[in-house]
Amino acid sequence: MRNIPAQAILDDALDGAFAAFSGRLRRDPDPLACALSDLGGNGAIRDGIALLADAHPGAERKAVASLWSAHLFAALIAPALAAGARLGVAVAAEAIRFAPGTGLPGTLHLAQEAPRPCPLPAQVDRLLAEGVAPVVQALRVETGLSARLLWENAGGHLFWTLRMIARDIPERAGAAAEALQALRWPRDACAALTLMRADAVAGFDAPRRRICCLRHGLPGFSKCEGTCPCSGPARHLWRRARTRRSTLIPRPSDCLGPSPS
Repeated sequence: MRNIPAQAILDDALDGAFAAFSGRLRRDPDPLACALSDLGGNGAIRDGIALLADAHPGAERKAVASLWSAHLFAALIAPALAAGARLGVAVAAEAIRFAPGTGLPGTLHLAQEAPRPCPLPAQVDRLLAEGVAPVVQALRVETGLSARLLWENAGGHLFWTLRMIARDIPERAGAAAEALQALRWPRDACAALTLMRADAVAGFDAPRRRICCLRHGLPGFSKCEGTCPCSGPARHLWRRARTRRSTLIPRPSDCLGPSPS
């Protein structure tokens, strides 16, 4: 663990748009954390969705599962890439601890290996292939959600993260732009994220989705006006909506449960 960044360095690397994640990226293992490689097998997905469903009584199960996946992708993507961009090393997580009582992501725990210097585009490629893709597969099996829906949930947080890196870490703006151009997609992500990436490259704040996130299946929520691909009139409003913040998924900083004690 000698070469893993000190906790204070990790915390300080998460500021600006990523300040809500400070303290959530942990260098030390936690016996209560779940291995990312076994989220489906250890019941973490099932238990987390059940707890979130308790907070949304009457919600459709797949709508809750989609929302829970968005929380998970935010926790996996935003702090790892933001810290990695700031420090210039690949930050690889191997486990996550969920907040008791809510089932939402609490802390992300780093692999106990010395991080190596790594440019941001390569960090993004590695995170998608080794971090996000296995989680998408586990979520597909456990929830029955489509790969496209799950990848678009992840993509919203990926493109937001790269945009905030360019804004908050000016010396990495070029690397963030290069990462958008140089992404090497896992095979089942190609079609799902191509449209969203095109909008992100064009500089729009709300990359378009091709499939509904099912948010309207939660009590009190309707289809996302102007952006939901399920709404006929929305197709004609997409161009106007591209300059607005997407409401399809929560902000990454809103996707955190209380920090586990």
